[in-house]
Amino acid sequence: MKLTEQNVKEVIVDASMQKAVFVYFYMNAPECEATTKAIQTAISDTNEYVSLVEADVQEQVGQAIAMQLGLQTVPALIVMKDGRPVDALQGDDIVAKLQETLKKYMPSEGELLAKQAIALENSGAFADALIKIKEAYALNEKDLDVKLVYARICIKNKSLEKAHELLDNPGRELSEMQDYKDLISALTIAEQAAESPEIKELEKKYLADPTNSEIAISYAAALAENGKRGKALEILFEILKKDLGNAEVKKTFLDLLNTMQGDPLQKEYRRKLYTIMY
Repeated sequence: MKLTEQNVKEVIVDASMQKAVFVYFYMNAPECEATTKAIQTAISDTNEYVSLVEADVQEQVGQAIAMQLGLQTVPALIVMKDGRPVDALQGDDIVAKLQETLKKYMPSEGELLAKQAIALENSGAFADALIKIKEAYALNEKDLDVKLVYARICIKNKSLEKAHELLDNPGRELSEMQDYKDLISALTIAEQAAESPEIKELEKKYLADPTNSEIAISYAAALAENGKRGKALEILFEILKKDLGNAEVKKTFLDLLNTMQGDPLQKEYRRKLYTIMY
């Protein structure tokens, strides 16, 4: 975008409140040609994380802004954030350090994955969101914001065991965050909902006769539906270890695994099944 007298405040000050604005000062001269091409290639008009403003110092507005910033030579690149300059490159350093500087203001791979996960979550695709947020969390397990998003999506996807794993033993910083407290409440409510009279009755029947396939399948299905997939898989697997030919138990076991995209239990129990099969 070209800098004009009419858009100075909009494209530099206002825009920098939302994302980094790279203001490139140049003139129509050979010494600027290579730098101009490199910048225009690196920062497209469709970039949603940083924007490029081109200021020709041979024009009055470009010269005035350059003087305000104390620039004495071109080409020069000033990065604006929150209405003030936060980075500067001049001369040959622009091309040499452009990618390094851009990287500072672009989201990391983990941040992009988390953003995709949230978009999927908002659309109701919780299983797909879980896959993305798991990848984001694996890249930086110390990112508390990503950890909280991961736990929230787990609760919505009824992956309550994983949610517990993420939220248990939070540490001081995490435990003081309101989002953490809200998630603990949400997890408590989800677990209370899972302890229905029907499940308690099935549990009672299962404990009385754990080898009964029909009861085990009903109990496992109810557990899985209410977020206790790990326990459900273990119940079914115990039967399969003793009777791999039990078709109904095996089918329920595999059906449950197929619904667990993004859940580490999926790989764990597939591996266990292959172990007893082969």
